[in-house]
Amino acid sequence: MSKKYSIFVTVLFCLFIFGFGIFHFILPDREKSEQENIYLAQFKAPTWETVRSGEFMEDFEKYYNHQFPLRDQWVQMKAYSERALGKQENNKVYFGANGSEGCALFAFYTIPSDEDLAARVGFVNKLADNLDVPVTFSIIPDKSYAWSWWLPANAPNVDDGSTIERAMALCSQRVRFVDMRESLKNVHSFYNTDHHWTTAGALNGYEALFGSLPDAVVEAGLTSEVVTYDFYGTTYSASGAGWVSPDDIQVLIPEGGVRGNITVTGYPEGSPVESSLYHPEKLEIKDKYSYFLGGNQPLCIIKNPDAESGKLLVVRDSYSDSLAPFLAEKFQEIHLFDLRYNNMSLKQYVVDNEIDQVLVLYSGNNFNTDDNLFKLGL
Repeated sequence: MSKKYSIFVTVLFCLFIFGFGIFHFILPDREKSEQENIYLAQFKAPTWETVRSGEFMEDFEKYYNHQFPLRDQWVQMKAYSERALGKQENNKVYFGANGSEGCALFAFYTIPSDEDLAARVGFVNKLADNLDVPVTFSIIPDKSYAWSWWLPANAPNVDDGSTIERAMALCSQRVRFVDMRESLKNVHSFYNTDHHWTTAGALNGYEALFGSLPDAVVEAGLTSEVVTYDFYGTTYSASGAGWVSPDDIQVLIPEGGVRGNITVTGYPEGSPVESSLYHPEKLEIKDKYSYFLGGNQPLCIIKNPDAESGKLLVVRDSYSDSLAPFLAEKFQEIHLFDLRYNNMSLKQYVVDNEIDQVLVLYSGNNFNTDDNLFKLGL
């Protein structure tokens, strides 16, 4: 290697490192990555305590990684590079197959320890002990369990079904556990590019929980309607797998439309806001799954006075957003309660709202990692 070439490489390397460093501090910080659908870390000024403990450097490293120039493009380029090298994952997402549908993406699954899972199920048991109404509990199996045949060979961070098996054994006699594993083992249950279940998957979940839909709906039949062919979910965003085709989002609507005079009240900021089961305006943004109910909110109340059953409280994550239209056909009131954004006492809420039954429904990864489950016992 000549001296001139060595100097050229050194200068090029310095320009790359320092150029991006300068570029980073010139550009304004972004609050959110629409591509990854995550909120990005913001700069936190150092204090004596955070410097001494090392917390400042940890926060700064996360901030720099999140705000790095052209972050979205680098994530995608890394995914292409990993695939070219024959690797089957990038950024904690597996590249799976999906028959004629192309590539299915699987986020890493977190398997809890026996001690951790016992504590989490214990919170559900405590909720049942605190209430005088029936409590049903279910963990939605991960896509890596339902579509195990499309995973890369020997992928380690997947749902093997053991979490649900152990959770069932840990439930007290006051908790009715519903095992959905077999119900969701079909090719239509999940999106290729997202972790959520599809509308068809949500219907399968409903049937596992409550049996068939009300007779009037069954007799009328369900009409399938595609509302978008251009859905890229959060798993796609994290993976950088730009070669993957988008999903479509379908809804299943009873013939003649939803029965009854259904009203929806959301509480996105803690105050009641008139809402609806579907939000077509959300199909114009990156987070198209928020088409169902409008996205995350602490509380959402759906009323259908013409339904056959009473009042249901669902302690849940975002999977229940696409389940809500089916629940609205059965129950006169559905109270969707998200512990992540809500600090109200569940025991008091059940009493105040004269709830008839409670459903605790979480996806596997959320149940295994959520730090708010202790609120079940409040």
